[in-house]
Amino acid sequence: MTTPEASAKVPTTEFPKAEKVTKLLNRKEVSPSNPVADRSVLVFLHGWGCDSRMWDSFLPTLLEAIGDEREMVFIDLPGFGFNRDLAVTDSEELLLQLSRQLPANTTLIGWSLGGMIATQLASRHPEKVGRIITIATNPRFVKDDIGAASPKKPWKHAMERDVFDAFCTTFADDSEGTLKRFIALQSMGDSERRDVVEALESVLDFNAEEQSQSWLQALEYLDELDNRTALRNLTLPGLHIFGKGDTLVPAGAGRMVQRLAPSHWVETITGAGHAPHISHSRHVAAAINSFLDHQPSRPSLRKKRIANSFNSAAKNYDTLARLQKRVVDSLVKFSVGNSEPVGQTLLDLGCGTGYCIEKLLQEFPTIAQPEGRIHALDIAEGMLEQAEQKFEELGLEENIQWHLGDMESLPFVDETFDGCISSLTVQWSENPQQLFDEMSRALKPGGWFAFTTLGPETLFELRSAWQQIDEFAHVNQFMPLESIKEVAEQAGFNIVAYKSETPVLYYHDVTHLMRELKGIGAHTINEGRQQGLMGRRTFHQLEKAYSSWLDPDRGLPARYEVYYIYLKKA
Repeated sequence: MTTPEASAKVPTTEFPKAEKVTKLLNRKEVSPSNPVADRSVLVFLHGWGCDSRMWDSFLPTLLEAIGDEREMVFIDLPGFGFNRDLAVTDSEELLLQLSRQLPANTTLIGWSLGGMIATQLASRHPEKVGRIITIATNPRFVKDDIGAASPKKPWKHAMERDVFDAFCTTFADDSEGTLKRFIALQSMGDSERRDVVEALESVLDFNAEEQSQSWLQALEYLDELDNRTALRNLTLPGLHIFGKGDTLVPAGAGRMVQRLAPSHWVETITGAGHAPHISHSRHVAAAINSFLDHQPSRPSLRKKRIANSFNSAAKNYDTLARLQKRVVDSLVKFSVGNSEPVGQTLLDLGCGTGYCIEKLLQEFPTIAQPEGRIHALDIAEGMLEQAEQKFEELGLEENIQWHLGDMESLPFVDETFDGCISSLTVQWSENPQQLFDEMSRALKPGGWFAFTTLGPETLFELRSAWQQIDEFAHVNQFMPLESIKEVAEQAGFNIVAYKSETPVLYYHDVTHLMRELKGIGAHTINEGRQQGLMGRRTFHQLEKAYSSWLDPDRGLPARYEVYYIYLKKA
């Protein structure tokens, strides 16, 4: 491995080639016998006030976590480190020159300012950047300077304008003294404050006469860059790591990043400040390793149909979901009845409009403290929007982190949760074994997974009526209890408790039943379903076949088979 000290400066006005200003680790040719070489190149961008050497203390821990068979590129920004004699005119030229140095299949890893630059590069060059990892990076570093009448919503989780302007002025007047105070600011709120100060001081290399202007210009980048739109539009996987005690990037920025990019991973480290990769290197390295090893699945047509179905049902879901609410109420009581510790970091898998979280907060109001310990995931963006709106009206929007994602490809670091609750979601799984494997990965050792799912007797009457008419699959098929228990055990879960119920709902007529099923998003998504709309003649046939089940006093019955299962990770 070469080091920056061994790299030669290149006297050129062009931004130098990556090899001239980087460390390269174990460059290997791609071959069938060396599949690891197919992995992305990790490109590191440092923050303001330092250079690429600031990664040196973190590198051994990272290599221990991810292995040493990856190519790594460490870049010094213009005006910093071995590029101290280089200059660019503005942020646009900076991004242009950097983009030319990115290898194909890049994973960008940026700290603070480097993370802001990395986000811009990922947004502009998806053909080169496959993943992005940011550390202590705010989408908007300085609060918006806009009037009260402006339609633009201000970014409140940022540095005050007057504080930033004062810092820039002070740096221009006393750069060396300001840098010492800046290092102190980066260490504040960190349980390992002294280690952060020592690490940053050891790589501080500043010459006021040579570098003052370029470093002032880099402060302008912090002021100019606004990644809110970029994050909202990114389609590539992302991991964003924050320190809970960070005084430069408030912890609330992490929650807002989750709203802008709900499919991205967000990891907040308790006890860390602005440099978690220095003070909590093992935690950061483990998070990066989980993210790099994770292969996000592409949504199948079946999953897209499920998402679209629940998106359409989102606005009216709460008024129609009679059975779903009843099952959630029973599931929460069933989970509490096991007398197991609930824990403090919980996931609602398939959260829908958030009814289950409401019940959890009623039973355990302390789990929302400190903020961000409840996470909610759903595959339907419409459901998440309804849930967020509901919790904003309740004044609880700061307590939940919302995630748009697939339960078979969870966007979470390994061993994140103490427990997971999921009501009537598991039955929509395309690959149950993968679902339970992912759930096991995301739970801490000893973590619990309490869920309900539907059994094969669900909508028995409707299925029987259709079978008298044709051979198409008009009703979804669901796994029997024994099969569910088998895949759960294979994923490393112990079955603590389970039970089965067969609630029956009654409807005025078939139209009432079909409208409610459609209204809650429960369309037929199994293979073998009939395409196109139902004709009038077929509908009358269905009404006649279903009438044999009619109860004169209550109407047409629809039976459900509901399993309640409580698992613990071994």
